[in-house]
Amino acid sequence: MPAPTGTPFHRLGRTPKHVWWRPIAGTLLLGLCGFFAMTFVVLAWAIVHELTAGSFPAPSGTDVFPSDTENLALSLALLGILTPLVGLAAWLVQRRPFWSVASVLNRIRWRWLLWCCLPALGYVALSYLVGLLVDAVAPPEDAIGSEGGAWIGFGAFVVPALVILILVPFQSTAEEFVFRGWLIQAVGAYGPDSVDGADGKARRLRKLFRSPWPGIVVGGAAFVLGHGYTGWAMADVFLFAVTVGWLTVRTGGLEAAIALHVLNNLIAFLLPAAMGHGAEWDQQGGAPWTLLVSDAVCLAAYAYAVTWLARRREVARLS
Repeated sequence: MPAPTGTPFHRLGRTPKHVWWRPIAGTLLLGLCGFFAMTFVVLAWAIVHELTAGSFPAPSGTDVFPSDTENLALSLALLGILTPLVGLAAWLVQRRPFWSVASVLNRIRWRWLLWCCLPALGYVALSYLVGLLVDAVAPPEDAIGSEGGAWIGFGAFVVPALVILILVPFQSTAEEFVFRGWLIQAVGAYGPDSVDGADGKARRLRKLFRSPWPGIVVGGAAFVLGHGYTGWAMADVFLFAVTVGWLTVRTGGLEAAIALHVLNNLIAFLLPAAMGHGAEWDQQGGAPWTLLVSDAVCLAAYAYAVTWLARRREVARLS
């Protein structure tokens, strides 16, 4: 059963069939199914690896396979399978349309997603330019990843590049479905239907929980905890999550968040691979405060561009 007409994105889980336990049960089901699905994929992948390579992989640390490219492919694929599981939880537990996690129109709006790629490309270019300017004014003391490197050549780059180009869109989309789709809507389902009959502090609390901000903050905090960053890098990741969370509600769907996440991750994976740092694809840690400053400017520009474009395109914000 879909949400009533005129429902904003963050409240799409509050359908006539909503009961307090449904978002909780759906979250538990999503986690349980995700665990078993990932376990099955790892075991099946290891069996295929043994049949093709002639040896069963011996895990070393967080690496399952001796090849860095194969480990990257496995990690991206494991995250990618979460997208259908999110839709399944919405349909099976909350009894609402499978793709209602994607947008207020209960589908991915592909044309709008393509439009969002334009400001996302602008974000990537602006990030590079602003980063150069900020680093020139205040040279960083620490940074994520390794400095230097040299072009490894087309022959060594083509396979990791294909893996990244094919699988990163699925990985980034899945993270948006979980953190900006499911979590924002799960929290938003608990907001009261109205603020009538309340006054004073109770009225303010009811208005707060009817707003998208509790879900945006919860989803952003979970997104930070799902990564291994520290210090200013954590603040930057949280700012990213809050910005795309707000854009998701403001534009009525995940498309703007998916476009930015996919393009950002493509650059984040492709550049190290091209410069000989492919083995450090999972390296996370701290970052200088200048990263937060420069990224804040770029995220603000992206948010402005997307909202302007959404008004021009008359993108649906309500169901």
